[in-house]
Order: sequence, then C-alpha cells, then structure tokens
Amino acid sequence: MHYSDYLREEAARYRKLAEYAREDRERQEYLELAEVCDEVAGKIDDLRASG
Repeated sequence: MHYSDYLREEAARYRKLAEYAREDRERQEYLELAEVCDEVAGKIDDLRASG
C-alpha cells in the first residue's frame, strides 16, 4: 500500500466521522482534514508519476 492510499483511507474515515458529528464546527473540522488528506495524496501521486 502506498502512503497516498493510506491518506485516501483516512480521508474516507474523516468523512464518515463528519456524518456522525454533533456540532457543525466538529463536522467542518473533519471535512477539512479529509480535504487535506486528499490533496496531499494527490501531490504524492503526482511526484511518484513524474519521477
């Protein structure tokens, strides 16, 4: 498993946690963490593909 795959799994986990969050602030934090994980995973994949 590549680290980018792990980060995408974490993003999915954060999105699932956001579904069950009680407060909007908490939900937003989980969604932001998921977005960061997806962005970093994408950058890792780009670096791996370029060389």
